[in-house]
Amino acid sequence: EGFEVKFDADKGSLTSIDYGNGNLLLKGIEANFWRATIDNDFGYNMPKMLKPWNDATKNQKLLRIGVQSGKNNSTIEELKMTQSPFKVQNGNARVTTTYDLPDVNGKVGITYDVNDKGEIKVTTELSGIKEDLPVIPRFGNNFIIRNEYQRVNWYGRGPHENYQDRKTSAMVGTYDSKVEDLYFPYIRPQENGNRADVRWVTFTNETGTGIGIYAPQLFEFSAHHQYNSDFDPGETKQQRHTVDIKKRELVNINIDYKQMGVGGDNSWGFMALDKYQIKPKDLSYSYVIKPLK
Repeated sequence: EGFEVKFDADKGSLTSIDYGNGNLLLKGIEANFWRATIDNDFGYNMPKMLKPWNDATKNQKLLRIGVQSGKNNSTIEELKMTQSPFKVQNGNARVTTTYDLPDVNGKVGITYDVNDKGEIKVTTELSGIKEDLPVIPRFGNNFIIRNEYQRVNWYGRGPHENYQDRKTSAMVGTYDSKVEDLYFPYIRPQENGNRADVRWVTFTNETGTGIGIYAPQLFEFSAHHQYNSDFDPGETKQQRHTVDIKKRELVNINIDYKQMGVGGDNSWGFMALDKYQIKPKDLSYSYVIKPLK
């Protein structure tokens, strides 16, 4: 009760989640296939070898959007929508979006199932993916919330950062942290701060209100006061340092089905072992955003 969710009919994006304390979103949910390059990645020229997935992340083109209401069970096609943003208020609805990914000749769909409790089930489906594409660095979602939601609690591996092929020392348990403490300050900025094998994670403010994210399968997450791109050295391995990483007034969140391993099994330069790669194929995963009041 007492919630409002808004969508942009032109972009297909979720623009507002309001559980009575104002819109907590600064940027809506987007599909993400890229991670900031790490030192090991440069050993096998990852920025160029896996570039199609970086381009696919940047060049998503909305094909269609539909809304199915619990009241009349009818679908409204994009061209019939007369209001943007349109909103779901204190009721049930399904919003389906489909984006073209021209750089990999595939598509990605994000479906939002909103119930009368304000819970939002988010399902992301990657389709039409051919096996001759390079491995996928990451398959997940990225979104940004207001800076006040800095308290993080999760049930998964921790307390330190961990990845699929670097997690043995990270025990499964319940942990809490501030967003800024999830960041690992590598002297050369790169991907950092991931937590794997997560069951749920919450982001709350000082009063304990915020959102919880729960999934039927294990997932991975990271959260920073920086954009993902702030850590990415690009294709040319820019010589930057920790002093170049500035704190922003936001909480940038990645909720991932999986991120490929960090590799480097020969000291430096090897791609992650086969079992820690994300093979190019059709993929899907889901999670539920719940209000915490």
